[in-house]
Amino acid sequence: MWVPLFAYSWPSASIYLSQASNGLEPVERPFRVFFSLPNLCTYKETMTAWLYILRLKSGGLYIGATTDLDQRYKDHCSGNACRTTKLDPPVALIYSEEFKTFREARQREAQIKRWTRAKKEALASGDIVKLKKIAKSQKTKVSLP
Repeated sequence: MWVPLFAYSWPSASIYLSQASNGLEPVERPFRVFFSLPNLCTYKETMTAWLYILRLKSGGLYIGATTDLDQRYKDHCSGNACRTTKLDPPVALIYSEEFKTFREARQREAQIKRWTRAKKEALASGDIVKLKKIAKSQKTKVSLP
């Protein structure tokens, strides 16, 4: 599979660089020149990925997604992952979900980040009844003028 990064019409010859086991391989094709690198955009998309929730020292929750859960947790604990966990280190990994692609994990992360704290806590504790009750109560809320 090749991904065109640059294309140029050329009447006499053409070269394509395609993804191969060594990364790049020239392939002749008529009337075009393509320069392509291995498809790095979809590399993470095809890997197993996780959504995770960390309990921070302050009691807060940190939600993230990764392709290597163990390494990411170590990075958070050492303060090398992000500013939030550098200033407020994690106490425990309280929840994780596995996904087929990194994209699905990021979509789930975005969804959960929009939830209330109570709903996140219910998810992390595995209390599905409470989670559904909170979700239902959010739908029936009526704002007063």
